[in-house]
Amino acid sequence: MEPRALIEQDALEAVRRFSPAVVEALRGRSVFLTGGTGFIGKWLLEILLRANAMHDLGMRVTVLTRDPAAFVRAWPHLALAPGITLHPGNVEDFDFPPGRFDLAIHAALPVATLAQEGADLAARARSGMARICAFSAQAGVARLLHVSSGAVYGAQASAHAIPEGAPWSQPAANEYTRAKRDSENYLTQGQWPFTYSIARCFAFIGPYLEPSSGSAAAQFVRASAAGEGIVIQGDGAPVRSYQYASDMARWLVTMLAVAPAGTAFNVGSGEAVTIRQLAEAVAALSGPDCDVTIQGLHRAGLAGNAYVPSVLLARDQLALENPISLNDAIARTLAWRRANQILEETAS
Repeated sequence: MEPRALIEQDALEAVRRFSPAVVEALRGRSVFLTGGTGFIGKWLLEILLRANAMHDLGMRVTVLTRDPAAFVRAWPHLALAPGITLHPGNVEDFDFPPGRFDLAIHAALPVATLAQEGADLAARARSGMARICAFSAQAGVARLLHVSSGAVYGAQASAHAIPEGAPWSQPAANEYTRAKRDSENYLTQGQWPFTYSIARCFAFIGPYLEPSSGSAAAQFVRASAAGEGIVIQGDGAPVRSYQYASDMARWLVTMLAVAPAGTAFNVGSGEAVTIRQLAEAVAALSGPDCDVTIQGLHRAGLAGNAYVPSVLLARDQLALENPISLNDAIARTLAWRRANQILEETAS
């Protein structure tokens, strides 16, 4: 099966799990999306487009992108799809598109290393948040979903799942954490004519997530799909959890549509695994020739030794679950990566 068909299959499955309330909240709506060309943004577009087609919603989505032509070249099935409009600009200073909008999703701050972003990341994040809030107020937006990060909590001291009400750890705050906190604070401390909700995203696995993102899951899948061994540079002890991409996008669209105003929700999986266990699971699903090597070097990552959310609030208030298990998520991602490799080999 081709890579695109695998994603479409996942998106169809996700849309079928939408409640009637979510479907009707999207009907006839005009949506503005920042960050639409990233991992989360592309999955949001996949889900929204599939919902639009399946339920004949008449939904329109305007995607802010710095380079519309590049987006068209890279992902024409998204960029040129019916109901999609590309709007050129940077999230910090874009010109407001004309017309009224009903819903907005702010997912534009990149997930990147401190070395890549430097000390101006918090200022950029706050500037982008200010711009999307000003746009939403002017455009008549009724509901804004801010896609934040579990990084706001700071480094976790233990592998216990962290709830939304947990205090933010101040001493361990790095620049990325401060950027995410500044964005949330700007939103929550303002007086706005729209309602908002916040999605604190943790770790994911699935198509569109590239190894260059720094994701261990994406790196392990790439290595195993290429027939290479999996190398863990650290000791494999840090604890993570991984939500499949289509479940993630379904959660986010549900929050956009029906989340209680002013509520922050964790987005992720409560199924905790060590990095070593993750690597071994990928290797086992890849076949007998994939080895795991643990180098045992000291590695100081952005997420610390543990990065696991409590997802009970999303379950209790929005009836959201993760029907796709970690093993199933790994198998689906491997299938997509291998299908991509076949396409690349055929093209060359």
